[in-house]
Amino acid sequence: MFNTIKNKSNPLRRSGVAAGLLIPAFLVSLLWLLAAQGAFESLDRAMMDMRFRVIDREPSDTLVVVEIDPLSLKHEARWPWPRDRYATAIENLQDAGAALIAFDVDFSSLSDSAGDVAFVHALDRRPGEVVLPVFWQSSARSGENAEIVKTAPHEAFLQYAVIASVTMKTEKSGVVRRGWHGFDDNGTYRASIAGTLADSPGARSGSFYIDYGIGTSKIRRLSFRDVMNGDFDRDIVSGKKILIGATALELGDEFATPIEGVIPGVYLHALSYESLLLERALVRPHYAIPLLLAALVVFLLCRRASRQRWRAAVIAHAVVFLAAVGAPVVIQMVSPVSFDTGVILVAQGLCLVFAISAELRRRMQQIIRHRLATARYQALMSLIVRDNADGVVVANAQGVVELFNDRANALLGFPEGALDQSLITDLAPDFPVYPAAPAETPSAPENNGPISTEYAVPGRDDLVLEVVANCVTYEDPSEQGAAHLSAERIFVYSLRDISARKRTEAAERDAKDAAIAANKLKTQLISNMSHELRTPLNGVIGFAGILRDESFGALGAPEYKEYADTIHTSGKRLLGLVNDMLSIARLDANDFNIETDLQSLADIVEDCLREFETQVADEEKTVEVQIPKDLPSVKIDFRVFKELLSHLISNAVKFTDKGGVITISARSEKSDLILDVTDDGCGIDPSALPKLTDAFYQADADLSRTHEGAGLGLHIVSKFAALHNGDVTFESNPGEGFAARLQFKKMVSEPRSKAA
Repeated sequence: MFNTIKNKSNPLRRSGVAAGLLIPAFLVSLLWLLAAQGAFESLDRAMMDMRFRVIDREPSDTLVVVEIDPLSLKHEARWPWPRDRYATAIENLQDAGAALIAFDVDFSSLSDSAGDVAFVHALDRRPGEVVLPVFWQSSARSGENAEIVKTAPHEAFLQYAVIASVTMKTEKSGVVRRGWHGFDDNGTYRASIAGTLADSPGARSGSFYIDYGIGTSKIRRLSFRDVMNGDFDRDIVSGKKILIGATALELGDEFATPIEGVIPGVYLHALSYESLLLERALVRPHYAIPLLLAALVVFLLCRRASRQRWRAAVIAHAVVFLAAVGAPVVIQMVSPVSFDTGVILVAQGLCLVFAISAELRRRMQQIIRHRLATARYQALMSLIVRDNADGVVVANAQGVVELFNDRANALLGFPEGALDQSLITDLAPDFPVYPAAPAETPSAPENNGPISTEYAVPGRDDLVLEVVANCVTYEDPSEQGAAHLSAERIFVYSLRDISARKRTEAAERDAKDAAIAANKLKTQLISNMSHELRTPLNGVIGFAGILRDESFGALGAPEYKEYADTIHTSGKRLLGLVNDMLSIARLDANDFNIETDLQSLADIVEDCLREFETQVADEEKTVEVQIPKDLPSVKIDFRVFKELLSHLISNAVKFTDKGGVITISARSEKSDLILDVTDDGCGIDPSALPKLTDAFYQADADLSRTHEGAGLGLHIVSKFAALHNGDVTFESNPGEGFAARLQFKKMVSEPRSKAA
């Protein structure tokens, strides 16, 4: 069943290949096709307009717009005005220090002769400082026969003025987005009025996108009426460039813009001028660049979606969106580039749709797999229950047996027809049933955890079962959605034959009891024998000492004294061994209690060293004691601690060569006592150190060894140290001596204060 999910035709693998190659390739092809049809132009322009609203720029303050506004029209009784009005305005502006004056007014025909003469004189006053417009416009609104008609200033004004184009081209939506550098006028380059005012270098032709982030509200403006009357602040126009045009609605010079709505044409020229002067004449990169980026986004995001890592995919989408929206803003802030990202946003949207559909497909496949796994699990559970080595019995809340396997039948010996509404207590007398729940709360048993008990099957000699009972809640799938649906409790009993284990446990228990009794007998025997041996040994040691010291007179031959000394030494060694055995027996029987009291460590060390004075002197060894005089008293059992220290000193003296040095040092760290006994003897291999505290262990176990001992000293040291809440550690290397360190917790008493 599961092999069909794991084989090479796995639909997840097919979808992974599609997500990695086929789907991204299809999406990229779709994006290129839509881009070729201009499907993203509206979105790109909307994004451009959004950036204009975000990026707010100040105008250069080098241009002043003189408006032919409603007040100016009202001041004059007729339109068009006589040319002497413009002549007066030119003279007033030039007298105020204007650098250059440009008109967005039609001068293609003559008016009254006096006015035209005055206008010519005004132009001739400062030749080349006045710019007059030339218009290009279609001869018809539509049609194949429409032609472009050029409307230039009258030839009477051409020799004194600069000619510049004021043509504006609208898009299909009627919005003006682009300004112009200049046009080709029958082989002659004709700069736009914005390019002329901005002194645009070279004969640049073509259009650029106007930076509408500059805005028109902050461009300085004057009323034509005030200029003509000389009623204006001259400082406003001093050194500035002047652009004169109509702003009154009745003159009809209005254009739609993407940000500010419908504005006068003179302000479009002003914004074009500011865009050129501030180097904000926007260009759009070739559309292949955002298309390539969109293709990269498609492959990356589809790859994330195919990996089924939603958190990483969400982060990737967020990064792409922020980059597609924010990066063009940053680029447009620092450079005159309007970067189009509409295709990237659409690509991200397509990838998001693909990711959602892929996730839905994965969820559907997971549901199918889950159902297959559930079916297989149920089949396996049925197989396991049927062929389990343990018996399984299932009963309902009333104790009626509903299911049992063959093993349970073999263990309990159910009769035929046991599933015919039979109680488990009837089939197996004294069976340990699960504690029943109150009838009014059938879904809440008294004990929710499993209960393990032992059950001796009646009539089956030595057959003992371990019964593990558990209560579970069961809902019948056939009743899903029923109004009366309620959870049913069932009780599952697992039966295991533990007869052999019980027999083994009984045998082990008997053996353990026998071992404890034998050990107790051994300990008692050692204790009794130690007491029995100590009495004659004390006599042997005492009489040997009398003979050795010739207390009642000379023995005669000198050999007798030597033999008596040997008997005395051997007796003391044997007595020490007996005492050690007695101490071990008491320690093993937990019959060793200590009584601690404050003692001087220096006195204990001195008392211990008296036992070794003769041996140390005979073997020309040196014992150095390094105990601080201000070391406080220690809380110990004097007798036990002395025996502990004697074993360490004896060990050091024994294994130190003639002329060697033994060092006994102590110090306190807070309330802990650290006692070191070191020697410069032969030392032992570090691998043997962990075994030194084992009873009867000897590093040199050869019968020909030069040092005597039963291997009990360090074992007793570790036991006595533990009685004082301490431990012992060793350090040694062959030929580098031996060091034993005892560390006792909270043994040092608090020193008395100086005030005391």
